[in-house]
Amino acid sequence: MKIIRTRNFLWLLAISCLVPIFYAKHEKLTHNIVLKSVSECPINGTDPIRLSDVYSTQIASRIYEGLYTYHYLKRPLEVIPNLAEGMPTISPDGLVYTCKIKKGVFFQDNTCFPDGKGRELKATDFVFSFKRVVDPSNVVPYADFIDGKIKGLDQWKKSPDYNQAVEGLKALDDYTLQITLTAPCPQFIYVLTMWITYVVPQEAVLHYGDKFKNHPVGTGPFSLPKGFNPQAKQLTFIKNPTFRDCFFPTASAPEYKHMLVYAGKKLPLVDQLITHVITEEQPRWLKIKKGEVDIIPLDEGSAVALAHIKEGNLLPEHLANGLQLDQSTSATTEFFCFNHNHELFGKNDYLRKAMSMAFDRATYRQMFYNDATDLAKSLLPPMMTTNNHNLIAPYDYNIAQAKAYLAKAGYPEGKGLPMITLDTRIETAYKNKADFFAKCMDKIGIKVEVITNVWPEFKNKIFVKQATMMHLITWAADYPEENNMLEGISNKNLFGLQYEDAAFNRHLAKACAEPDLNKRRTLYAQLNQMVAEKVPAIFAVHAPTQFIHRKEVKNFIYTVFNLSSDQYIAIEQVEKPQ
Repeated sequence: MKIIRTRNFLWLLAISCLVPIFYAKHEKLTHNIVLKSVSECPINGTDPIRLSDVYSTQIASRIYEGLYTYHYLKRPLEVIPNLAEGMPTISPDGLVYTCKIKKGVFFQDNTCFPDGKGRELKATDFVFSFKRVVDPSNVVPYADFIDGKIKGLDQWKKSPDYNQAVEGLKALDDYTLQITLTAPCPQFIYVLTMWITYVVPQEAVLHYGDKFKNHPVGTGPFSLPKGFNPQAKQLTFIKNPTFRDCFFPTASAPEYKHMLVYAGKKLPLVDQLITHVITEEQPRWLKIKKGEVDIIPLDEGSAVALAHIKEGNLLPEHLANGLQLDQSTSATTEFFCFNHNHELFGKNDYLRKAMSMAFDRATYRQMFYNDATDLAKSLLPPMMTTNNHNLIAPYDYNIAQAKAYLAKAGYPEGKGLPMITLDTRIETAYKNKADFFAKCMDKIGIKVEVITNVWPEFKNKIFVKQATMMHLITWAADYPEENNMLEGISNKNLFGLQYEDAAFNRHLAKACAEPDLNKRRTLYAQLNQMVAEKVPAIFAVHAPTQFIHRKEVKNFIYTVFNLSSDQYIAIEQVEKPQ
């Protein structure tokens, strides 16, 4: 996702950074529809188990697929079969998942197969792919979604042998996969939608070895025939000619009824995808103004949004030029993380509370989001909980009280407190937000130095080196249940917090195991309140997801959980402005 996640995902940083997007151009002589897209950040390979950021997972999801996915047009989100024939049969004790695999699904043609022809997908391919997730020879940022959950898999990974059977992973026949869990896990169905459980063929992994991450071979709607070049600024995907019959949905939520004019059409709806890596927002904006791209994302704290969006819409001149604004609530939270391994923050609750109360969230929202976002009282985004209206934020903006807490922390007026470093990304929007935070802290005598980093080094500092004092991230959920965000507090590495709270961990474990969803959500709300009171991080806003697209683009919906949205995008063939 969440950083958009890097589970150590950063899944979140950004949502900020949100996912790759789209541009379209028509080759009238060949009737070939080309959808040109933009990735805000460099792509880190295409092997799904090795990915930890939303940009790379978006790219991989064009090629690879899993057993289940989310319905593109239904709200609330609904898990539906993808490579599975139907929803899994689950045993009464919640331990055994039996999944029927669709027949007639083929891997993309590739030299790793005899005569270069892709073979049919089998249940054994999922057994192999699940084993790869826990194989200690692989670096898998999201392995904890699988680790410890499947019976016998922990024992297998101690001495990995792909010919060795695993009790909880069985191909009952060519088209039946059976997964046995170590304990009931109501959220496991969501794991089966995620990129770490995407299926890969063993032939490709063996054929390409260490270079497999640059030679993707999946079952998805698009292929990358020239492979992946990590240095390339442009990636060209083509429609997979062996892609199974997959069709545009015939049902939708009320707000998407107009998209049903495409109901029943074979997917994907474009012939080619060209993705450009453009890390700065201003060049993206200039390209869409010129009609060279059809969709661009807006950064968090977007300078483009501040300059060109008023009262929730684009300025009239941009509307007249065929541009439209797409804005939606997101499953993200933007926050300033403390590294609790650092002696300043690990034990000094008063210091963290003082800094939280010195942070002016309302002005931050106005400056960077034109007030078009929700203030964050705690970790959970409003779209993921119905209980946020009951949440009490005890350490909200209050300069006088912040100064009092700073004195209790042992640093009256900041005296004796060393310089605090705040790491962020190098892009202007992130630096500006970090600078604002530093100015807030200066009002109570705390000095903050802002350090900017390119994306790869930023992730490395947080999740590998653990070398920050504080860092600014945006985190997006990987699936639509609250525990997925709350686990970032219990998992010391997930947000880079290095935070430890045994009581919180116990309560979260109890909530996750509760079979009744409504009861789980009540427990999650209580945990969210605990987070607000403990201040493991300073929560800023729940940033909206914003895109600008040309009116020719149809069916564009961004949902961080649905990574395979490209196949649903259509282009209305009209003349573009010169």
